[in-house]
Amino acid sequence: MKNSDYALEERIGDPSLFCGRKREMYLLLNWASDIPRKMSKSRALLGRRKSGKTAIMQRLFNILWNQNSKVVPFYFEVLDQDQWLLHFCDNYYRTFLTQYLSFKNRTPLDKKNKPWQWGKLNEMIRQLGNEKILQETAYFQEDVEKEDYYNAMMAAFSAPAEFAGYDDLFFVVMIDEIQYMTKYVYHDKACTNVFQNLPGGFHGLVELKYAPMLVSGSYIGWMTRMMQEMFVGGRLKWTPVSPKLTFEEGMEAVFRYANHRNIPVTEKTALAVNILTQSDPFYISVLLGSDSPEKDFSTVDGVIHTLTYEMKDRGGELFRIWSEYIDSAIRRVNDIYGKKILLYLSKERHKECTRDEIRDHLGWPPEKEGELEEKLRHLEYGGLVTRGRSDFHYQGIPDDILDLIFRERYQYEIEMVTPDVAFELSGKIESLEQEKKSLEGMLSELKGRMLELIVWRELNRCRKKNRPVPNFAERMRKVSHAGQRERLQEMADLCGRSRFNTVWMNYYIQLPHTPTSEADVLAEGEGDEACWALVFETKNRHEKNPPTKDEARIFGEKAERIRQLLKQKGKKIRFVCPVYFSAKGFEDEVEKQLHQNGILTTDMETWECDKYL
Repeated sequence: MKNSDYALEERIGDPSLFCGRKREMYLLLNWASDIPRKMSKSRALLGRRKSGKTAIMQRLFNILWNQNSKVVPFYFEVLDQDQWLLHFCDNYYRTFLTQYLSFKNRTPLDKKNKPWQWGKLNEMIRQLGNEKILQETAYFQEDVEKEDYYNAMMAAFSAPAEFAGYDDLFFVVMIDEIQYMTKYVYHDKACTNVFQNLPGGFHGLVELKYAPMLVSGSYIGWMTRMMQEMFVGGRLKWTPVSPKLTFEEGMEAVFRYANHRNIPVTEKTALAVNILTQSDPFYISVLLGSDSPEKDFSTVDGVIHTLTYEMKDRGGELFRIWSEYIDSAIRRVNDIYGKKILLYLSKERHKECTRDEIRDHLGWPPEKEGELEEKLRHLEYGGLVTRGRSDFHYQGIPDDILDLIFRERYQYEIEMVTPDVAFELSGKIESLEQEKKSLEGMLSELKGRMLELIVWRELNRCRKKNRPVPNFAERMRKVSHAGQRERLQEMADLCGRSRFNTVWMNYYIQLPHTPTSEADVLAEGEGDEACWALVFETKNRHEKNPPTKDEARIFGEKAERIRQLLKQKGKKIRFVCPVYFSAKGFEDEVEKQLHQNGILTTDMETWECDKYL
């Protein structure tokens, strides 16, 4: 999808900054595709703050909106600010109507995703010509005017299910940070009486297969308690969301974020950023956007000093955000023992500790076992401790940066020791250098695994320099199909003379009424009258497992979908140049099939041949 295809403005900012998350996105896209067959059970995304849940939900919304099929996406974020129930219900209902009408009329939402006012909504509903919807919305507005909060609440919460019956459509109801409904929504206008069990209003709705729910929460202990109390019987399927990407996805994120900020990074410093942040995209983003007066990404030492600032300085974003998280979690156990528990579990964060081990470490009296268990429950509720294999086991968050920030704040108070953050970060890099695989060895291995990153970086360098891809035609393999040789040579020559305005990696291809697919790398160019595209499929497998005929066919279908996307621009299509990049080459019959279908081929040796670079 391109920027113009994003009906909902995503909080991540530039859509190209959405990196990785392939496992989560494919799981949710498959889940959404089963909704019209009434096979999808409601889900809860569980992960700590800044773990990517909002980005995943908002991207899912935009994909489903563009798919324009039977599944209508609805996304609502619960804010952590005091709200009167009637105002909350009005905002919820108007947001639903806004997004429903946006989907029906193919009209992108307003900036900041604000719901439309009732005047505009009523006019658009009348234009829709559905008397049942017009009647239901009129009833809701009457309930709000009469301050009939119960009927207003039920009308708002059940609206997606009701509309499914009116319009032969299905809905996915996404509620972000649903646990805030237990703390920030009030029965009364003066906001003195919290509606603690408000999410229970979805108790029956959550089981509807034609409007399943996808909810999220950033405080796992808080979320699990709420689900156990208000969604009993396993009504929500737990879906953990790790804040960490895979190592390869983390490298992709470093290069994408650095490119977005015009920050030059070397392969070695990019690797250092990825290692020190544990492939966490939020940490990567904060680090590259640091306000450190000595920010430097030209050397590994510069990376370490910049990250040290973010973790030690009270103006550092990482220090501030984690401090807020820690403070909110330990407020109820704000004594030396609560901090000692966290320090101990943080140090032992890569294993589960029994309550006996924690008690022995603290020197806790056996007769006060109940008080210790209560403290652990509060820390779990606040998201800094997780329950292990049983109710007797606990574990700290396995996050090196959180551990260092916590120790920076409290280790001296508890142990009279001040951690040396820069020294510990340097030690992590040095230990890797001393291992059998040095950083250079890791870079070499990574280069072989991430063909799409190699291609994306080169195309992006060409884009920035406003030049074509150097020696493009010469870096393609010889065309094996004689009947297509001249045509493919002409296309390669034309592509090699063309410049590209945008370059995407892991680009979601979404057309109305078609399944979502993904292009490894897509570059697009556009002039006043014409547009063009270069699309890559990459495979890096053992030479005994080359691309298959089915994979070749599927890539041909992707290339055709790219052509259909270009048609939507309303301009002449100059060319769509598909390239299959298989690091170890091809079987003869498969390569012949690719060439016969108008697809160029290349391999690592040909693409990176020194005389062409």
